[in-house]
Amino acid sequence: MELDAARHIRYFKRCYSAVLPHHYTANDSSRLSLGYFIVAGLDILSSPSSYTASPDSKSKPPPSLLTSKDRYRLRKWVLSLQHRGGGFCGSPQHVFPDELLPNGPVTDPENANIAATYFALMLLAIVAEDPKEPSKDIPLDIYINVNRVATLRWLKSLQREDGSFGEILKPDGTVGGGRDMRYAYMAAVIRWVLGGDQADSGLDFNVDKFVSHIKRSQTFDGGIAESSMGESHAGYSYCAVAALSMLDLTAEDEENPNKYLKAGIPNIPALVHYLVSRQFVYTEETDDEDDETEPSNTPAPDIASLSLEDHSVAGFSGRPNKIPDTCYTWWVAGALDLLSDAFEGPTRVDQASGKQFLLEKTQHVIGGFGKNAGKPPDVYHAYLGLAALATMAGDEQEAGLGLFNVRLCIGKEAANRVAIGRKEILQKAALDAAED
Repeated sequence: MELDAARHIRYFKRCYSAVLPHHYTANDSSRLSLGYFIVAGLDILSSPSSYTASPDSKSKPPPSLLTSKDRYRLRKWVLSLQHRGGGFCGSPQHVFPDELLPNGPVTDPENANIAATYFALMLLAIVAEDPKEPSKDIPLDIYINVNRVATLRWLKSLQREDGSFGEILKPDGTVGGGRDMRYAYMAAVIRWVLGGDQADSGLDFNVDKFVSHIKRSQTFDGGIAESSMGESHAGYSYCAVAALSMLDLTAEDEENPNKYLKAGIPNIPALVHYLVSRQFVYTEETDDEDDETEPSNTPAPDIASLSLEDHSVAGFSGRPNKIPDTCYTWWVAGALDLLSDAFEGPTRVDQASGKQFLLEKTQHVIGGFGKNAGKPPDVYHAYLGLAALATMAGDEQEAGLGLFNVRLCIGKEAANRVAIGRKEILQKAALDAAED
């Protein structure tokens, strides 16, 4: 079974142009994240690298699913969510007019959150238009209207003394939210995009404490937990690996390109073992996680023996005693991909079987992917299903999908624009400093 790209395009276009089902109402405060999954899904399904044709084909690549008008409107919307104290808000309902503010022109600091800021920076790059004439040095100005200094200062204020990051800054100046490893990943991305690594100590967060926090989160079974003494989890494992990988982008250590990855994960082989052990043979009897009966899913007897010729369907779970899930196929595949340069041994997962689980069990008839087999699609799993397929394809690109950047979890072309935006905002910072 193959990816039905046309079906997924229709799904994301419906989500983009029409009102989402009422089930999303409770997520209004996270509207920016919903926009990210929808727009990023359209992008990876219509990016230049998503077009694959036979050598004798005379057809042209399909046009982008986002028009220039769409891109302009989306950019304006994202920037309207920028918080004056730094960072971005997750919804227009969190951005208040000055005259309604009890404490003057600065909005409540709780309205900006780290997840919204990550999604905003990625969206600004996704919707940016490449120059009509690539040969000319035309600035894209992706982050030109982002308050770099305020956002980096705000980000630094979200780091706790133990090196972990919270989600929001409370009015009393304390950090709110748990020590979620997802916040650590988003902090590392925000820092890299806005050039925090090249800022002075007053703007950059404490990298050594950050790495130590991640290091303490590896558990006895090799996986990574939310924080120290927590339960290991495939999603947290990806976030930890990707966060350290982002730090390595700025390390510029040619002799040790995985400096932070190796420093932050004490036992990489144990983490790889934990991740490959998340692959389970799928059986129809346990397609509902809430079923009261005992699960009959069992780990593959010998993961190392799985091969491309093995036709059993084996999806990935996020932690022990959970059934295969679309998003965990991405979390596991993404983490293993990033670990491949630092780990010399084989990963021993059956990617063909993992792909089969997505295409046969969770790919939905109306487009998108459901969380588990038989579940309706949602924009979160729909996007991460595509991300998993693009990542597992490796050098053999998945037909209908663009090339993928595993670190940033967006398409390759969009990731290239993020890098351009980073370069431009650093150049602007240097010019501003020279003028002072």
